[in-house]
Amino acid sequence: MTDKKNLPFQILTIGIFILLIVPTLIQDGMFMDGQQYACVAKNLANGLGTFWQPFVSATWWKSGSNSFLEHPPLVYGIQSLFFLVFGDSMYVERLYSLVTAIISAIIISQIWKILFVENEKLKNLNWLPVLFWIIIPVCFWSYQNDMQENTMGIFTLASVYFSMKAIHLKRHTYFYLLLSGISVFAASFCKGVPGLFPIGIVGLYWFLNKDFSFAKMLLYTIILTAIPIIIYAGLMLNTDAYESLTFYFNKRLLYRIHDEPTVSTRFHIVYKLITEMLPVIILTAIIYGYSKIKLPQIKQSKSYNNLIILFFMVGLCGSLPIMLTLVQSGFYFVPSLPFFAIGFALFVAPNIVQLINRIDLKCKAFNYFKIFSFVLLFGSIIFSISQIGKQGRDIGELNDTYTLGKIVSANTTVRVDEQVFNNWAFQFYLLRHFNISEEYSTGSKHQFYIKEKNDTATEYENYKKLPLNTMKFDLYELK
Repeated sequence: MTDKKNLPFQILTIGIFILLIVPTLIQDGMFMDGQQYACVAKNLANGLGTFWQPFVSATWWKSGSNSFLEHPPLVYGIQSLFFLVFGDSMYVERLYSLVTAIISAIIISQIWKILFVENEKLKNLNWLPVLFWIIIPVCFWSYQNDMQENTMGIFTLASVYFSMKAIHLKRHTYFYLLLSGISVFAASFCKGVPGLFPIGIVGLYWFLNKDFSFAKMLLYTIILTAIPIIIYAGLMLNTDAYESLTFYFNKRLLYRIHDEPTVSTRFHIVYKLITEMLPVIILTAIIYGYSKIKLPQIKQSKSYNNLIILFFMVGLCGSLPIMLTLVQSGFYFVPSLPFFAIGFALFVAPNIVQLINRIDLKCKAFNYFKIFSFVLLFGSIIFSISQIGKQGRDIGELNDTYTLGKIVSANTTVRVDEQVFNNWAFQFYLLRHFNISEEYSTGSKHQFYIKEKNDTATEYENYKKLPLNTMKFDLYELK
């Protein structure tokens, strides 16, 4: 009976999930970081660069290297498999991003089920944390744009999932801890230090519940810590891995922290976290407020309340350490959002169980709701399909990319002015679709030269402007 009552909510959640991600994801145009990562993965699949020395463009140069070593290489390695299987279509990175969202939603649902193995009514609310998670704006934005946090989030979720299995099921404990530790390594191998935060979950659980010994907690935490260390130590014995990872850590990670701040205050991330979670906070407040007025109150056990605190603490562990640097952005804390969503879902889950228990399956209102949920699901699918071939952002850059790509040969380098070079979206579209690299150098001699329209700078005498139907940029050819 409970399954039939939950089914429309499950369908509704799937519909919202599709509606918030797929229509935008499937359109041409993507945030520059996502396009950049897709370029690296595509190149790797096509034999340009290696796993340890990824390649983004012929003119890329950072800290004395032309390899793309801004992050550890696992995300590119995994995504390159999609390019190997599906080719170079623009939909490959979109499929990959969607798959990461689906896998994350499944793991969130499975974590919820572990928490309520013996409580069928609460277990059947596994759609609730998924709903709370996907309505967070920066969350669905991240999956619309193929961000690295999407892949990292799978592994941080997997680590918590395996740790909770080790703690809750009390069997095959060390096997699950091994899997959890490997997942922590994989998360850090996606984007470095931020992926290590799940190591603390056993200690946090013990601090709140103390239903096993301190010695056991310490042993479990040591295992979770030791596994990534051992794997990294093994990798460092490989010369290619050593050169790649030490360059990333010393020349890129530490350099960015010290010399490339992106915000002026360490508390920026706190503000972003609160504002991004407003939809969940408001929905939780409405559900709780309505329940407080209309339903008999339930006194929760201490262990249940500790679960709520646990997941909020895990979420904070995945987000607040970003305050340690001034290199901050809202999407950096995307891997922590599932745990906040689970925490908020736990907070109102008993109230929602009460509301669902009161549903009459023959009630007209409930039947209308069922119809609405199915209409939303199929409507979201149809709307998503209708967006194929459309452009969602950077209309001018995309138009000019395809126009110039018909004239400029693939796998070549063009000369550009500084303003054009700094238009990263345009630069990565040229790379993604045609492997055309840009070089900003006054002394360079290339067959083609791209300038912004209405650029008043002196034109070079040995170039002639080509009459093309472009929107933002003009193309010049060497005379």
